[in-house]
Order: sequence, then C-alpha cells, then structure tokens
Amino acid sequence: MRKYLKRFLIVLFLLVLVFLALPFLAAPWACHIGGDIVCFGGAAEVAGSVWGPCTYTGAVEIVDGPPIDWRYSGGFKCVAAGRAGGKTYVAFIRGVGADSIGDPFKSEAERDLCFCAKERIVPCIFAKTAVLLNRVGIFVVDVEKGVGYLFIGYWMIPSDLNYSYFIFGGDGVYLIDGLVAKMGAKREIGGPLLKGCAYRVKIRLEPEKLTISQPLYNITTRAVKVG
Repeated sequence: MRKYLKRFLIVLFLLVLVFLALPFLAAPWACHIGGDIVCFGGAAEVAGSVWGPCTYTGAVEIVDGPPIDWRYSGGFKCVAAGRAGGKTYVAFIRGVGADSIGDPFKSEAERDLCFCAKERIVPCIFAKTAVLLNRVGIFVVDVEKGVGYLFIGYWMIPSDLNYSYFIFGGDGVYLIDGLVAKMGAKREIGGPLLKGCAYRVKIRLEPEKLTISQPLYNITTRAVKVG
C-alpha cells in the first residue's frame, strides 16, 4: 500500500510541475504571431491627391494573414479609394479589441499563456484580466493585384481615421507620416511594435461592389509609401 501511495505522490508532484511550467513551455508557440511582415522606407516630401470617402458592399477575405482575433470588431469599413499609378487602391479600417497583454492576436487562451510566461505568473489561472483595449486594423489594398498591407494601430480608435490620412500619388498610395508613427506590426504577442511595417497578405475583394469617389484636393506633405 505504501509503495502505491509513494508512486501516486510522485505522479501528482510531476503533474503539478507540468501545470506550473505550462505557460513557459507553451510561450514559444503561443507568443509567435507569424505572417509575412514588410517594412517600408522613411517619410519623404510627397505630392498627391486626397480622394473622398468610398463605399464597398462586398466581402473582404484575407488569405494567409496574421491570426487576428476579429470576434468583437464588426466588419471592414471603406474609408478611401482612388486611382494612383494607373491602378485602383482602397483603404479599409476595422476596430479590434485586445485584452490582457494588449495585442489583438490569436485566441484568449493563447494570449493568456503568453502573458503568463512574460510576466512569470504561476499558476496562469490568476492572470485573466477584464481589460479591453481598442486597436485598429488599417488595411491598404491594391485591388488589381489582390495584395494588401495590414497595419495595427495602437494609439488610436476607428473614429480618429478618415480619408485625409491617405494620399494617392503618381506611383501608389502614401500614409501621412504622423499616422505611421502610431501603427505597425509585431512578430510576437507582447513584443516590440515594428513601426512603419505591415503584414503583406493576399486579398479577395469584389471589385464590382466598390464605388470610389473623386479627388477632393491636392496636398504636399511628409508621408510614407505603402507597397
């Protein structure tokens, strides 16, 4: 009887160790975001046009994009669309919530595991927080090419953004320098924000359901070219 009790206690001890160590063992895969990240050059003085608001009634399907948790974010909103360099570009925004560690990636369980590992919280069950932080997805799409660049904005809300932040120049779309400073991409949950970088993804749109406006005014300012 004593022999079986000893074995039971050893197994129980090992199970407790595994339970306590789980966040740290899981951290590499729980924290890693993945996705094709591209970084753009610095800001330069550019001239172009600001186009008016757009309307899009079709579906937006991101292919092989980063694992963003869009559950409570609603849909994509078309904020600017126009012609640049002989092609059609469109800019979408979409709000997204982030809890615990402040990043809107993967599932809540994976975010909590990553949070526990980074903050050295054991056991992880006590790490759950009720905080909900606002983040914004800014998505610039080359319609003909079927390629998009997805940024995550960390110090803004959707109502902060409108068509005036997007410039349609002679060779593509530019983002106002002040906007680029507030957004970017990450390689891991809780990791540093790579400002001026975005996730390059394939995109499926329904071009016939996109209605673009007209150029509203010309502008010369410091901006960063996307793409």
